[in-house]
Amino acid sequence: MKLQDILARNQILVDLKVADKNDLISTMGRFLASTNDLSDPDLIIRKLLEREADMTTGIGHGIAIPHARIDGINRLYLVAARCVEGIEYQALDEQPVRLVFMMISPSNTTTEHRQVLSVLSKIMSSEQVRADLTAATTADQFRSILVNGENACASQ
Repeated sequence: MKLQDILARNQILVDLKVADKNDLISTMGRFLASTNDLSDPDLIIRKLLEREADMTTGIGHGIAIPHARIDGINRLYLVAARCVEGIEYQALDEQPVRLVFMMISPSNTTTEHRQVLSVLSKIMSSEQVRADLTAATTADQFRSILVNGENACASQ
């Protein structure tokens, strides 16, 4: 599964302004629901917050990957955001989060869910990709940088 096949330009927010981690998860959860015609944004937000309560999804280097498995959806969904200001997220390295990739998948699917988490981790391990994504000012730029990073990882 390729990120470029599941993350469209209209599913990227490049200038997200939120007050805190809960506001970020709520705002992005509603965005994910609206861009994918999902009927229960409150369920999505609740599941993401439950997952976050277990362990932070702030993986370090300014990146968070909030994710959850949810009954009643038929496929994996992904949205992304750039928070220029950075937000306190209780990340593993205690640094503010600027890049967020939010994912939900069916509760009975583990392979695709893990695959996307793995691909995102590989792409985000590049300091240059992180810097370029943080500097991107349009959804097209953001998506192009991500696709190029994914293609570079695939060719290694």
